[in-house]
Amino acid sequence: MVTDATRQGRDAFHHNHPMSSCKYPVGSPLREQWMAGWHEAQNAAPGGPGTSHPGMMGDARRAAHLDKPAAHES
Repeated sequence: MVTDATRQGRDAFHHNHPMSSCKYPVGSPLREQWMAGWHEAQNAAPGGPGTSHPGMMGDARRAAHLDKPAAHES
């Protein structure tokens, strides 16, 4: 088990976990370290910082519509 928050963030990116998967509370130093590791891995990925990452847009869409019911398609 990885105990270093920065490494956990890097590993999360490499395993296609979005930033929203960070379990550390907002404002904690461990969350900042986790996010730094995630961004570090993203910047090192082929294509650099703008590299597409599976699940990122899905997270953004869900976050934008948290207070609205999901639409049903027929």
